[in-house]
Amino acid sequence: MNSSKGNVIESPMRGAAVSGERLENQVYARLLDLIRLGHYPLGQKLPSEHKLAAEQRVSRPVLRTALARLREDGLIVSRRGAGSFVSSGTPLEGTNFGALESVEDIARYFSFRRLIEGETTALAALKASERDVAELRKLIVESGKLIDRGTATIELDIQFHVRIAELSGNRFLSETVNMLRPQWMFVGKFVRSLAQTGYGKGKRHMNDEHSEIVAAFDAGDGSAARDAMLAHIDGSERRVFKGEYNWE
Repeated sequence: MNSSKGNVIESPMRGAAVSGERLENQVYARLLDLIRLGHYPLGQKLPSEHKLAAEQRVSRPVLRTALARLREDGLIVSRRGAGSFVSSGTPLEGTNFGALESVEDIARYFSFRRLIEGETTALAALKASERDVAELRKLIVESGKLIDRGTATIELDIQFHVRIAELSGNRFLSETVNMLRPQWMFVGKFVRSLAQTGYGKGKRHMNDEHSEIVAAFDAGDGSAARDAMLAHIDGSERRVFKGEYNWE
């Protein structure tokens, strides 16, 4: 057991911390909750280390370890001489979507995806060939292997959705989905950081949702494909805002 066993703090967002959990991990979880719930808005500067340490009632070395984890996860960025800022994702050159600006913006991101991907998926399901369905299934299998290894699957997730949009036969739909890549990457990192011990179970659930979509493609059922995609996006949003990633 580590030396911080007796230094257990409570998170106002997560309830009592588990006895024996490393103090820096508890601070990391609390700061993550504060970002997720909008207390520290996306793109905004965090309080100074001195103030944050006082607010969290921990030493500055403990706080710095927690901040380093957030930085490694891409959730905060440091600017020389200016301090630390909550990340908001960086748009790729040539795209028209700006960085996410707030937690509310993440909700709008999911709402936009429902509008675009629901009908895109319905259209694609009616046009997909057996070879296309096999390609989507292969992506699901590859994602499952990464999940088993505990490796991030965000690139395959994006590839799955972009490929579906391409199958719609409408380049404006596929380009629009692809333009969401920077925001998608950021939200994916956000979910991975929130999930902690339940991440693997949550990703398997995501893979099951992908399988439901492909099953509708296999049946050539556009309506079922639309419903499966909307259910998947709803599940993704719950994993961000309600922490529903630890299924039994």
